[in-house]
Amino acid sequence: MSQRAVLRDIQSRQSFVCQSCLSALSKPTPAGFGIRQNSSQASRLKAAVSRPRRTLGTPSQLPIGNRTTPGNAPTDNQAAAALLQQLSDPKTEATFNFFNKDEKGVKKLDTKDAFADAFSGRGEIRDEFKTNFSKGMRDLLADVEKDGTLSSVGISDPDAMAKEIEAELGSMDDPEAFGEKLNAYINHLEEQLVAQGEVLDHYENMDPEAMEEDAEFVPKARKPQAIPQIPAEVWTINQRKRISKLNSVLERVFREMRRREETTAKTILSVWKAYNLARQTLAKSWSHIPNDVWDLLWKIFSIEGEANTNRFAYLSLLARDMSEAKVALNSEQQLITIEALFVEGFEAKAIENWKRCMTSMGDSGSSTFKDYWELGTRMFCQSGDLAQAERAVNKLLDQQADPHILMPFIRACASQASEQAQEKAWESYRRLRELLGADMGLEEYDEVIAFFLTTNQTERALFAFVDMMTSGTVDLYARGGLPSQIGNKFFFGKWLKRLIGAEDLDGAFAVFEFMRSKGIEAAPVQINGLIGAWHRAGGADDLQKADDLAWDMIRARIDFVQTRQRFAALRAPYQMVDTRAKREIKAAMPKATLETFSLLAENYRLRGQNELMNKLWDAFREAEISPDAFMMNQLIETYSQFGNIQEARALYGSLVHERGVRPDSHTYMALWKMLGANRLSAVADTNMPAELAGTRETFAEMVRHAEHIRGEALDGQLARKVLHTFRRLKDHPGLVVALRALKVVFNYTPPEVLALEMAVGSTNLAWNTASARQKLRITKRRVDAFVEQRQRGVGQPGVTLDDMTHQQRGDVMLEYLEHLFTPQSADAGRNIAQAAEEMGVYDVLFDTTGVLRPL
Repeated sequence: MSQRAVLRDIQSRQSFVCQSCLSALSKPTPAGFGIRQNSSQASRLKAAVSRPRRTLGTPSQLPIGNRTTPGNAPTDNQAAAALLQQLSDPKTEATFNFFNKDEKGVKKLDTKDAFADAFSGRGEIRDEFKTNFSKGMRDLLADVEKDGTLSSVGISDPDAMAKEIEAELGSMDDPEAFGEKLNAYINHLEEQLVAQGEVLDHYENMDPEAMEEDAEFVPKARKPQAIPQIPAEVWTINQRKRISKLNSVLERVFREMRRREETTAKTILSVWKAYNLARQTLAKSWSHIPNDVWDLLWKIFSIEGEANTNRFAYLSLLARDMSEAKVALNSEQQLITIEALFVEGFEAKAIENWKRCMTSMGDSGSSTFKDYWELGTRMFCQSGDLAQAERAVNKLLDQQADPHILMPFIRACASQASEQAQEKAWESYRRLRELLGADMGLEEYDEVIAFFLTTNQTERALFAFVDMMTSGTVDLYARGGLPSQIGNKFFFGKWLKRLIGAEDLDGAFAVFEFMRSKGIEAAPVQINGLIGAWHRAGGADDLQKADDLAWDMIRARIDFVQTRQRFAALRAPYQMVDTRAKREIKAAMPKATLETFSLLAENYRLRGQNELMNKLWDAFREAEISPDAFMMNQLIETYSQFGNIQEARALYGSLVHERGVRPDSHTYMALWKMLGANRLSAVADTNMPAELAGTRETFAEMVRHAEHIRGEALDGQLARKVLHTFRRLKDHPGLVVALRALKVVFNYTPPEVLALEMAVGSTNLAWNTASARQKLRITKRRVDAFVEQRQRGVGQPGVTLDDMTHQQRGDVMLEYLEHLFTPQSADAGRNIAQAAEEMGVYDVLFDTTGVLRPL
């Protein structure tokens, strides 16, 4: 409905024109009302109102509807004629009166703006704000008066202060001006409070939650000195030093906590040291320590988390001192004290104190009922008193407590050796699952399974795992056997994978042994995962377990190969008969695979176990497994580490040339690291010819097997190792050939950093000395000069390295290094051709006429 229709409806309901006039007029014209400023006629209305006009008077002054005596009352025709004459007079204009109707009735408004405020609701909002602000201010002043804050700053009458604030702020009609006045008044009050010595730091950034936290630092009757302190007057001069030190630390920590700063481990330790130093002095007169000091000490030492690892030790001693000082502990403090005693080793004393508090804190109506019985459950479970622990658990569950309290009881029962206790653990697990229902999650299942696995109850752990995997639809406990969908290596493989991922390696090994006892042979890949996890753990026991299991798998593989060979030698028909009793039958050990040997080879190489590596290689040949590049690389690395260079090269030749193993980038990296230029600090002049020949032959070997690594980008570290090797040997013809061959054969061009390393003559572009920085700057200027000259030669002056693509920059760096290292002697071309011939790339780099091909 439009605003105009609304106004008409209001007019008809209020009946501002009498019925006689309406009956006399053929088309009654309703009196207009002021409209909102966003109306389409707002501008015209404003102009009409602003023009000077002759006021007609109120509707009660018109002859229409005047209440006169019956003797001189005008007729209806006379009244209508008078009305029409006044309405048709062009010199007169209508007078607008504005009204507002609410639950209190109809109220005449003074101005058009007042009507606009009433119609839009602004006036109502303004009145409500005034009321709420005034009421809220008085309520706040009343609350502050109760805790003594106003009296501490010399204010005794809150109502008078509220009136003073209202008078100071003035009208609230202009929100912006009111806000500025309020901020100015608050700043003025803060200046006065600071001048009186009041500390305002803990009033900053206050929110409802922070105010609740601050409430515990504000006493019921506020005093000017609110920081808990120990009076120093009652002590001797020598004793005051330690008391003053403790007071200073307590004051600092109290201020930090009042500002809601995080309490660090260093802060807690400083309080403990100060208290421990002053403790002997304080013990001479415990009564002089105020209660608020005890409360602050308790609050500091009871902080939970990594910052307070000695929490129970601190609280145990503090509770003992408070007991000697005849300071009463509340229920929460008593529970923490009992727990601290138990953790610190005073188990009997803690349980005795716990039982003594049963009537007061263990009652169902007590606020500490839940915490009390949970503490009892944990203590009795840890001490092995299952009967008392079960009683405490039942107390909690009878009151609809959290069923997770059964977890420590299940662990305690499962750890007992008796079958009755272990059965109780299983029953408690089923009870937990029943109580939790759909809330029984993976974490709960994993925890229960771990309880059973660590206590060698693998079968019950399997039952719980099946419950987790099938959501309780398959009950193995009642069936007593393993159905086909459960008793297979794939289902158990999921379990092994989950346990290995959770780093429960002992549990995974227990599951593996359980599989063998049930005649289920595990997949080798699953057991290899367990061996690798033990290697990653790195402990001595873990490595020994990994070795034992891996060698069992290797022996199983060798036995399989020998059995296969024996069967192949038989000619007559034969039939195998198993003479073992059924109860003696155990699933075969999984046979080792190439992954098993690779895991051991890598571990032996990292540990430097050369003898074990040789033993592994002998077993590898007996197992008749085709080697791969990874296994070969581990063996070569091991031989190289122990200086057996000839054995490493012989192994490479045997596996690659005779067994057909395909080398990869890691293989050639191992070969290049074995060269004398990279292995020795300096190569003797007598060995230089052999080293040059060996280096060029290694490059030729890499080129011969380039198809194995051409599918992937050449390892940048391998190319870097190749180029620096030729540089160290000062084999400049070989270096030029290597640069070109890397580009043509492997599509590799050196980056700018590698070019700078080659030009500087170092693998480390250090900036730590002035000479190194100067050398690097000179080299960089030479590179830039070469690039500038080259670009002028190709008709592209002004193009820098930053303007080029990655491939273009590589081509420019290749040209620069070739220009830098190309020999300037007369026989340079013949030396480069000879180097290309020895490095196996002559046909690639030279044409049939013996001319070097352009790049």
